[in-house]
Amino acid sequence: MSHGSGVSRGDRNRNARLSRLRAAVPTVNAVVGIDLADRKQMLVVTDHDSKVLARRTFRCKAWDLGSALDWAAERAEAKGFAG
Repeated sequence: MSHGSGVSRGDRNRNARLSRLRAAVPTVNAVVGIDLADRKQMLVVTDHDSKVLARRTFRCKAWDLGSALDWAAERAEAKGFAG
């Protein structure tokens, strides 16, 4: 019989990391995650609980992300976030 908590060390580390990230970003702001590649960039807009609000793929170089970031800001504002 196991007397463990049911929470692994990896779970504890992930939860601690998420707590630090949540503390760094005000709750009125959304979070934008960017997966950079050579010619195809993936953006996702989330709330503080990592609930996906919007996602989109952009076919551009990483240094041409201006329009992608504008899109992300518009999606965040449409969902009631400050930016």
